[in-house]
Amino acid sequence: MSADAGAKNPLGLIHIGVAAKDAEDTSKFLSSTWGIGPWQTMDYVSPKNQMIVGEPFTLKIMYAELGPIGLELLQPVKSPRSVWAQFIKTNGEGIHHIAFNLANWDEVVKKLQEQGSKMLACARVKGGEHDGKKWCYMEMKPGGIVVELLQNHDPFAKRKS
Repeated sequence: MSADAGAKNPLGLIHIGVAAKDAEDTSKFLSSTWGIGPWQTMDYVSPKNQMIVGEPFTLKIMYAELGPIGLELLQPVKSPRSVWAQFIKTNGEGIHHIAFNLANWDEVVKKLQEQGSKMLACARVKGGEHDGKKWCYMEMKPGGIVVELLQNHDPFAKRKS
């Protein structure tokens, strides 16, 4: 990415996402082994009318802070074609993505697509405090790293306070 189209990233890396078959069991293991927690839990159902790329999904999300960034456990629930279920099916449980909050979301997404990155899922939030904001998962080329790009918001910001 050229310097003029780089990620203008006021919050930097905001979390690491882990695909898990059972988020509750994973959080208990991480708490007992590494002292990670406390955990906050959210059940999320994506509204069909918000999805731009990908299918609607249901997730159990658990979140804990790891110093300045977060750890997000993502358990697909009755969503066998979701990006997380497909990841688990192909790779097993593990680190799924790293997430960044961007001020210039459209510009970065366009640049990554021009460079051959694949958009795996994308949505525009309708309603609530994040109305009009966008998020997406991009599989970057080269390297195969999946990044979550958030537009000017951190969905866990209120949970951190």
